[in-house]
Amino acid sequence: MGRFRYLLYKDYLLLVRDVAGLLLMFVMPILLVVLMSTLQNSTFNVVNDIHIPLLLVNNDKGELGEAIDKEISGSGIFDVTTEIGGDKPSLEDVEKEVATGKFMLGIYIPDDATEKIRTNVRKYVICAFNGIDSVPPKEDVELSIFIDPTAKASFYSILMSTLKEKAQKVQFEFILKEMTSEVNKLSPIPISTNKFSGDQVTLKSKFAILKGNKIVPNSVQHNVPAWTLFAIFFIVISLAGSIIKEREEGSFTRLLTMPCTYTEYLLSKSMIYTVVALLQFGVMLLIGIYLLPLIGLESLNLGSSVPALFALAFSSAVAAIGFGVCIGNISRTYQQSSVFGSISVVMMAAVGGVWVPIFLMSEKMQLISKLSPMNWGLSGFYDLLLRNEGFSAIIPECLALIAFGTICFIFAIIYNNKHRLDL
Repeated sequence: MGRFRYLLYKDYLLLVRDVAGLLLMFVMPILLVVLMSTLQNSTFNVVNDIHIPLLLVNNDKGELGEAIDKEISGSGIFDVTTEIGGDKPSLEDVEKEVATGKFMLGIYIPDDATEKIRTNVRKYVICAFNGIDSVPPKEDVELSIFIDPTAKASFYSILMSTLKEKAQKVQFEFILKEMTSEVNKLSPIPISTNKFSGDQVTLKSKFAILKGNKIVPNSVQHNVPAWTLFAIFFIVISLAGSIIKEREEGSFTRLLTMPCTYTEYLLSKSMIYTVVALLQFGVMLLIGIYLLPLIGLESLNLGSSVPALFALAFSSAVAAIGFGVCIGNISRTYQQSSVFGSISVVMMAAVGGVWVPIFLMSEKMQLISKLSPMNWGLSGFYDLLLRNEGFSAIIPECLALIAFGTICFIFAIIYNNKHRLDL
């Protein structure tokens, strides 16, 4: 037991002397959590919180153009500009202004849009009252919409759905009014639809929450566990590098004069880095609870089982450290371990849902994601921090993570016995 204590002390000294490595393990996850939580915070209320610069040109002198203008200006979503240099832009000017990045969106309403729709409605009413089943020819009314080419696909989808919603509302109200006007010309009894509202269906959306669960999903609840898990697995680089450095610098050869086994040597490192991982996790929880609210974000809600959180963090650390020990034994040089370690962790994070949500992946990628240890850890953290479930819910994930780490550790020992790295 005394020799194992000295091994622990040796690994402790190696760790605390690696200032750059410690900064990487503690400062990097803090920056990741703060940055990603801030960047993604607006996605939970994106339509209401952003103001999109919009160039609106309304050449229609009738009620349709006026209604669209009023609806867009009063939405609170857009910062509307109607003139450039005191002049009303042409269709080509609108496209140019948006293409050069001066506006995110441009809308051009052509001349006589109202009159064209009125003519179409008049034809339809006449055909309907005369029993004509065929649809009369209509004049197309085309509103031109230009989108900044740098806009991402997700933003484009949100923007177009918002515009379509506004346009359909205006179109419905205008056509109903015009149809009423045309029908009154033919009907002996006048009718009115002034009090009729097109808003017959109210959409009430909320997160699905089990009874008794007081956790509200937000960017903090999503990002703190995700990027903390990423940071825990990034220990792989430091751990594997430590094993290789000792081999390259000769200190590992001197350790062989001690009566200790190679398994004890690896266990010593594993225990030290497990403590580091748990410290990382504790620091990130404190960051989520106390620091993030200071920059305008929500405070992290730890749910109903803090011990379960640390049990899952311990299991994740076992998986990460076992993987790091395996890389440290397979790699021949520090460069090999750092490159392979960093790329493999990034790949596990990407596949496991840390960067891209699982539900956005294809069916094949969703199946592949289940093979990533980060997916197991992330699923467990979401059960605790979003669904507010207890310890029993994360037992499968904990067992899978510990099994993965143990298998990697045993493989490292078998690889050493075969290739005799300790000789």
